[in-house]
Amino acid sequence: MEIKVLEISDDYIKLMIKGEDHTYLNLLQHELVNDNSVLLAKYNIIHPLKDEAELMVRTAGKSPVEAIKEANERIISKIDEVLSQL
Repeated sequence: MEIKVLEISDDYIKLMIKGEDHTYLNLLQHELVNDNSVLLAKYNIIHPLKDEAELMVRTAGKSPVEAIKEANERIISKIDEVLSQL
């Protein structure tokens, strides 16, 4: 996965993510919207034949970078829980 910051401010970030598709991005978006400080979390696959997507996150009271990190930590925790049950 390659990540490029396209826009960033105290409450908004727009990232270009290469090497990921709906599988990860949909999961990340779902975790982000479950965070009460996240006002907007969406992604856009630019073209179905290109391996690129834009992720946009707007927050209130929290850094959007911190919100993304926390969402990823929750994803990892859930995956670890599933793996421990196998």
